[in-house]
Amino acid sequence: MKKKFFSIFFILLAFVQARATFIFIPMDETQTNCLKAYGIAYMAIKNGIGVEWLLNYRGGSFTFYY
Repeated sequence: MKKKFFSIFFILLAFVQARATFIFIPMDETQTNCLKAYGIAYMAIKNGIGVEWLLNYRGGSFTFYY
C-alpha cells in the first residue's frame, strides 16, 4: 500500500513541477503573420515583462517569462 501511494505521489509531483517558465514566439516559416509576434512582444514590454530577442534562432524569435 505504501509503495503504491508513494509512486502515485511522485507521479503527481512530477506533473506539478513540469511548468513552462518562458513563452516562445517563433518567427520562422511557421509564423504566417509576423506583425502579431511584434505586437505581442511590444505589449509585453509595455506591461513591464522582459522580452528576449533570439536573433539567430528560428528567424529572430522572441521569448519572455510566463
